[in-house]
Amino acid sequence: MGRALATELSKQGARIIALTTSPNPNFQIADSDNQSNQAVEVLTWQLGHETELRDRLQKVDILILNHGVNVLGARDSTSIYKSYEVNTFSVFRWIDLFLETVTDAQAVRAKEIWVNTSEAEVNPAFSPLYELSKRAIGDLLTLRRLDAPCKIRKLILGPFKSDLNPYGVMSADFVAWAIVALANLGLRDIIVTINPITFIAYPFKEFWRSLYFRAFSRVSKNDPPQPPLKRGEN
Repeated sequence: MGRALATELSKQGARIIALTTSPNPNFQIADSDNQSNQAVEVLTWQLGHETELRDRLQKVDILILNHGVNVLGARDSTSIYKSYEVNTFSVFRWIDLFLETVTDAQAVRAKEIWVNTSEAEVNPAFSPLYELSKRAIGDLLTLRRLDAPCKIRKLILGPFKSDLNPYGVMSADFVAWAIVALANLGLRDIIVTINPITFIAYPFKEFWRSLYFRAFSRVSKNDPPQPPLKRGEN
């Protein structure tokens, strides 16, 4: 999905910076004429060391968080820690780092975060730890969006073919095209799936979770002030 999104966004004129934990990355994007490849800047990072790339995020407009792990039916302690560390806590650390770069009204307008939470937020994925960790980051995003200074979009994706799900019924290229098209329409909750239940269950869940969080949580006095908005911005 990361490669498919990079290809689709490059068609929109975006300059791509790839983030990977692979020690030997090989990342290229074919140009529209399919005769040459676009050079891509690749940054390697490690879990728990996200802060090492803090300065590089200053010039990034859209941060797309798509990394994840699926331990399938495992339920041992190691699998529990691994699932939450990759699918939940690492993602949230990246979000916090990126939000630190939103320091003025121009950044508020330009910067966005896209997070692939998957439709496991509301539907079974037949992998309990995958569901639990994805639902955790989904709820944290709902909570964080209440005060976030820039757009945070959720990507609620159905089964597409990938290393995590070789049996997916949608192609990654189609899903990437749909994500970018719906983002261009201004949607903050982007649902791409063949399951009609998700289109009903997710908005219902998101509305009530957001209402609950808004009613029973508050901004900490220690939180930094948000950058000012000009008249007409929201």
